[in-house]
Amino acid sequence: MTEVVLAYVPVLHEGYRRFFERHAKDRALYVIGPELYADYRPLAKDVRALPATDAATAIAGWGIASSVAVLDVAGAEALAAQDPSLVLPAEDVSYQVVERFFPRAAVRYDPVFLRWDKTKTVQMLDPQPVASVAEDVLVAELEDAAQGAAARSVDWWRQVGSALRFADGTVATATNVHHPHELAPYAAGDPRSNFTQGVELELSTATHAEAALIAQAARDGRATAGAAIYVTDFPCPPCAKLIANAGIAKLYYRRGYAVLDGRDVLEAAGVEIVAVA
Repeated sequence: MTEVVLAYVPVLHEGYRRFFERHAKDRALYVIGPELYADYRPLAKDVRALPATDAATAIAGWGIASSVAVLDVAGAEALAAQDPSLVLPAEDVSYQVVERFFPRAAVRYDPVFLRWDKTKTVQMLDPQPVASVAEDVLVAELEDAAQGAAARSVDWWRQVGSALRFADGTVATATNVHHPHELAPYAAGDPRSNFTQGVELELSTATHAEAALIAQAARDGRATAGAAIYVTDFPCPPCAKLIANAGIAKLYYRRGYAVLDGRDVLEAAGVEIVAVA
C-alpha cells in the first residue's frame, strides 16, 4: 500500500515545512486544489491563499517529497483507485476531502497546528492556569459577589457573574444582561440556541458580565489597571481581550474552557490566571 501526503497549503511557513519533512520525505505529496473544496464556504474567505500551482512549485523546490502535484477531481479519483494510505493535517478541509474522495482509504491525521481552520477555531481548550488556589478571605469575597451577580441574571440557561476588585479595594459586580431588554430572548427567542458552546460567540443579544464591568468602570472614570477580576466562567475571546487591554492584573475563575486565543491573549498581557479550587 502506497503512502502519500495530502494537504491544503494556502501559504508557506515553517509549520508546513516541518509537516512535510515529517511525513513526505521521499513520498508523493499532493497539494489539495480548489476543485476539491469549491463548495466549502469557509475557504472562500482565505484571501491570502496562494494559487495551488504556485504552492506546489515552491514546495517542490524544498526537495523533500519525491514528487509534488496539485490534486484535482480527476486526480483524486485516480488516486483513490490505487488504494493509497493517506497522511493529512487534522483540519476541516482534510476531513472534507477524505469523506468525499477517499472514504475507504487508510488515513492518518496529524494534529499539527498549521492554520485557524474551523475545527480549531471552535475547539474548547484547557485554560491552564499558572496557579490553583484554595479560597482565602479575599477570593471568597470576590466569588460571593460574582455568584450573587450571576443569580440576578434572568438568562435561565447561562447565568454568569463577575466581580472586580479595584486597586483601592472596592468591589463592583455585574451579570450577563440581554438587550434591548433583559427578557428579549424569551420574547423573540435566543439566537444562541442555534449554536453549540464556543461557536459563533459574537452572535448574542447579551453583554457578558466582564464586558459590563469594564464598560461601567470606564463610564464612571475608574481605573482598572492593577485590578483583580473573578469570573464564574472562563472569559470568551472578546472578554479576554477586554480584560487584557483594561490592565487587569489577575483573573480568578472557577470553571469553563478557553476558545481561540483567549488564554494566550491574557498571558501575553501579563494577566495572572488563577483557578479557584
